[in-house]
Amino acid sequence: MKAQPLSWLPAIGTLRTMSATVAAILAGLTPLPVQGADGSASQEVVVDTVDGRPVVTTEFPQRGGDAGAWRLVEELRLGNVMGDGPEGFGDIQDIAVDPAGHIYVLDVGSKEVRVFDRDGAYLRTMARDGDGPGEIRYRESRTNHRIMWRAPDQLWIGDGYQLSVVDALGSELRRYAWQRYPGLFFPGEVPISRRVIAAGTDGSVFSVVSVRVREPVREREPIEGRTDVHVVRSPVSDDYEMLPGDTLLIESRKLVETGPPAGRATRGGSAISARWVRNEDPRFAWTVERGGMVWVAHRSGYRFDKVIFAGDTVRTVQVGDVPPPPAEEAEFVPILATLATSPEGWLWVQREEPETEGGSTWDVLDNCGRYRATVSAPVGLRRVEVGAGGELYGISSDEMDLDFVHRFRLVNEVGGVIAEETCTF
Repeated sequence: MKAQPLSWLPAIGTLRTMSATVAAILAGLTPLPVQGADGSASQEVVVDTVDGRPVVTTEFPQRGGDAGAWRLVEELRLGNVMGDGPEGFGDIQDIAVDPAGHIYVLDVGSKEVRVFDRDGAYLRTMARDGDGPGEIRYRESRTNHRIMWRAPDQLWIGDGYQLSVVDALGSELRRYAWQRYPGLFFPGEVPISRRVIAAGTDGSVFSVVSVRVREPVREREPIEGRTDVHVVRSPVSDDYEMLPGDTLLIESRKLVETGPPAGRATRGGSAISARWVRNEDPRFAWTVERGGMVWVAHRSGYRFDKVIFAGDTVRTVQVGDVPPPPAEEAEFVPILATLATSPEGWLWVQREEPETEGGSTWDVLDNCGRYRATVSAPVGLRRVEVGAGGELYGISSDEMDLDFVHRFRLVNEVGGVIAEETCTF
């Protein structure tokens, strides 16, 4: 796909700083009660309007308090320690879930995708290794494969170099050519990715591109530049082609690297050095709402900005008083790991856990920004998906490095259910 002009947007850092004046205003506001549809006790939030957007401040409950007695209950577990049969997984890289609850497991160890129904019964195998129709090439050097469900009946599979679109039975709908330099682009162009991460309710697909940009330097001198991380929203044609779309700059970090520069690319007689890199220590976490907006948070604090692709923040939610993010040169101490959203608009915030603890803990906020619960799973989860009704899907690995797929459900001890709340602001 031909690179298209890039819509340069303001860095997210300009959207995430709250002035002392605004903080003082928030501190003096009258709390606004928000009653949960699940029957839980009402919890007060503070709502202010700053620069035309609502800023919602909620609080964790006091020690011994409870926002509704929510907990995670495991409903399904796929995988076995014997390593045989359809549930004998080799190396699960990603999962996808369709509206019927079918689970698609991308196992790069076995070089295939296995499909299970909602109850965990094995249905079929698809997307095997190869170059034929419906097959994909699993490259040993690539470990960052992604798989994504797009309504009504498509599975998108990519690893940054290649991308295949198949239907629910594995029949090929479209295949994208190999891309030699994923993420390589010149200033003013939309970066291209062969790895999609989400689909919007409007049919668009979302990808993430991390790219290093720098100027040519003399040999053996330090290389100064920056790493930019973009979320790209691409419309999709009737024949499943990703069309030019919008780009949102999520993170931009300064870099100083020693070593020889990357190969140069030229355009119009001007030489630049640019190559694709993966940011191994991201400062920001983000997730794409199915409606097409992006939630962004600096991983050092409980402040979440809802951003549109024009670069504007339309809502801010914070838990308590959030200190400003540390300076680029300061030591980075993350407290948040990942973000996820549910179809009801609830925000799931995964905490950064010490490796010795093994489980995973989530703080859950409803669509109005009200803190609802802190819940834990007994296993560490990665590549999570949040479904309707409080379903939480994810991958875990045990001490023998065996992989499993889980489905947990967020349940309320007083019989409440997950629902889209009516916000009073």
